[in-house]
Amino acid sequence: MRAPSHAYRGFTLIELIASITIVAILAAVAFPSVIAANPFAERGYADAVAANLRKARDLALTTGCDVRFTIDDTGYSAMQRAAAGTHCATAGNWTRTVLSAPEPADVTLAAPRQFVFAGADGRVGAAFIIDVGARQVRVEASGLVSGP
Repeated sequence: MRAPSHAYRGFTLIELIASITIVAILAAVAFPSVIAANPFAERGYADAVAANLRKARDLALTTGCDVRFTIDDTGYSAMQRAAAGTHCATAGNWTRTVLSAPEPADVTLAAPRQFVFAGADGRVGAAFIIDVGARQVRVEASGLVSGP
């Protein structure tokens, strides 16, 4: 009978280096495009904007004081006027910030918006849409918020 020959198993060093190099090249090509198209950041920011629009409207209805909501490339904020005695002032500067957050770096806003939720009924006047990347948040004239 013949003696068994030694069969080598596994990869050679050259095969391992070639495989690692190919994987590294594929990762370098694919990874930036995955990072650049970040739908999760857009969705998260659109959800946060919609939730805070609802909070601003609820605050206007609860306090009976107008709430000005501003959203632009730097982020969003909701403000009320200073107190006049035991209630809010009906005119003057918007001085009290009640909600605010910065815009994430990888999210784009189509156009800045500024509007006021009326303290009496939560209305905003006319319906409009806030475009956050590919997501849309709709504000009805009644002040109701839908989306994204």
